[in-house]
Amino acid sequence: MPEPMSRVQQEALLARMNDFPLHGKLGFELVHAEHGRAEGRVTVGPEVLNAGGVLHGGVLYAVLDVTAFCAAVTVLPADTNAATHDLHVSVLRHGPPGAVLELSAEVRKAGKRLIFVDAEARLDGQVVALARVTKSLIPFPKSG
Repeated sequence: MPEPMSRVQQEALLARMNDFPLHGKLGFELVHAEHGRAEGRVTVGPEVLNAGGVLHGGVLYAVLDVTAFCAAVTVLPADTNAATHDLHVSVLRHGPPGAVLELSAEVRKAGKRLIFVDAEARLDGQVVALARVTKSLIPFPKSG
């Protein structure tokens, strides 16, 4: 079995999630990630609304994918990254302006080449969306 990524490496990669400009524009904030789980939140601001005045579906898909990535980071082998291989999202209700959606993700299986993650978004305890995310393990590019 490959050597796991150190917690220091995990923390460095996870810190980039809150600093990534796109994530800030989407209103994403990572709250916690450890032991195959991650929690985040997204504030539904005016810049992420669709023409109907609610959270744009693409934004919802993106923040669920980012939350799934954060959960995956906590189980990655050393010198490995994860890229989205497949993403399925079921949207059950809308995200109104001003809402703060609670995001969670849990690794269901981590294999040699793929990681399977379930993610969800909730508002006031009610499920807004469910996602099944498959991540492909890829080596970090060698610098030099």
